[in-house]
Amino acid sequence: MALSIVILVISAVLLLGFSLRSRYGLPLFLMNAGISITSVAVLFQTSSTSMYATPQGFPLRALDLELFQLISHMRLPLAQAQTLRNFGTLIFFCGIVLMLMLIARNIKTIHHRLVWEVLCGSGVILFMALYMVFFSPSCAFRLYMRYYQLEGAARASFVQLVTLADYLFKGFILLFVMSPALLLTIQYIRKNITCFGDTFFLLLGITSLYGFVFFVVFHTIPLALSSQAVFLSAFWFFANGSWLPGWITLFFLLFSLLTLILIVASANRVFSGDLVLLSRKKAMKNSIEDLNRNLKDVFHSEKNLMFSMMILANEARSAYGTSEGLEKLNRLTEIAKDRMEMITSSLNRIRELHLHATPTDMRTLVNQALDTLALPEGIRCERHFCDEPVRCMVDEYHTRNALKNIFVNAVDALQLCKREDKVISVTVNASRAWVSLSIRDNGPGIPKQELRRVMMPFVSTKSKTSNWGIGLPYAFRVVNAQLGQMRIQSSDQEDKSYTQVDILLPRERNEAK
Repeated sequence: MALSIVILVISAVLLLGFSLRSRYGLPLFLMNAGISITSVAVLFQTSSTSMYATPQGFPLRALDLELFQLISHMRLPLAQAQTLRNFGTLIFFCGIVLMLMLIARNIKTIHHRLVWEVLCGSGVILFMALYMVFFSPSCAFRLYMRYYQLEGAARASFVQLVTLADYLFKGFILLFVMSPALLLTIQYIRKNITCFGDTFFLLLGITSLYGFVFFVVFHTIPLALSSQAVFLSAFWFFANGSWLPGWITLFFLLFSLLTLILIVASANRVFSGDLVLLSRKKAMKNSIEDLNRNLKDVFHSEKNLMFSMMILANEARSAYGTSEGLEKLNRLTEIAKDRMEMITSSLNRIRELHLHATPTDMRTLVNQALDTLALPEGIRCERHFCDEPVRCMVDEYHTRNALKNIFVNAVDALQLCKREDKVISVTVNASRAWVSLSIRDNGPGIPKQELRRVMMPFVSTKSKTSNWGIGLPYAFRVVNAQLGQMRIQSSDQEDKSYTQVDILLPRERNEAK
């Protein structure tokens, strides 16, 4: 168990580093620190009155025993060890509270349920305060004195009352420590949380593991605090106070190693792309300037292409005789002309770009991008927007063009589809932390082997199933530059094919409060 504490401390250091650039780092650090402190307190209690057992086949058994001996030399009275244990539990509870607050900020709702939040917060604070009082050394001494002041039926009733209170606390602890995992699961099943699947499963795994181990190790036999020990010794102590089973040491080592593995695995997912908001402007500027350099040549090439198309369309119009053909060619000329004007404007904007992030209602920006989209016959667009404005701090120009590229890709994909009902569905929703945008088409989808490549610049699957070119990498980089997240889901199964682009952008701070 001593070796496991060392591994937990390493995990805590990693989480502390992640907390500087991720909102999830701090609550997980507090939960990890709470378990570590509580474990040290248990070792102090064990070194005072119990026998510490390490299995014979335990890896690094000698090192574990040596670490335990080192802790044993630092004698700590039972009352102070119990206070340290309560302090570790309080730290763990604080981590749970912060995690619940973060999850609540990611639930898709605009209306703030202030009364409900105040009631829940008051209940949690009251529970934590009662826990610290009930399991304090002074309370144990008072219960012990009261026990010997009573006799007969009164003493039996007193014992039952204290035992019932002990069980109730353990029940509330189980519910409380597992509440982040329960809340995450419920909201994810309801599709009511602004959180991508990989982030959800990693957070669920870490919070479930912490909560489960914290309850099983410290609040069930053999390390659970027992009211029977209070009546015998005037101290909160283990139900089995004579020895510490060897399986606890092995179980705790496996837990600490699994925790470290999950944290390292989460480094590039849960703890990435969620940088401190104070660095927003610098991060956006660097990413956008790099993006501009890559796009200049692309825009020049497209401008030349559009110029050739316009000349060709003019020649075809002068040679073509039917009224229907003339109407279509006129339309082609207009599209080419508009495209040339847009590209010219883009080149000018890139040449003179000064990054200017402003509070922008995402619903308005999506509508502007959709209004410029020429939908062919047979393709319809469904808009599902939340009722209230949801603002982001974004560069309107680049964000609007990124959305245009995604919509154009959806139209191109649907034109390759043989469905009768071709639909582009656009959903805008929000939590307190994020604005959530989902763009889904029921086109032919993207094959699995191509799905990872579509984010790479100059990679296109146009000749295969869908038309994904430079527009998607551009959109991906614009979203990332503005501290957002973007994911693509797709299936090319017949009759069930689709492509869905999900985007999360941070809410404007003042509005999200």
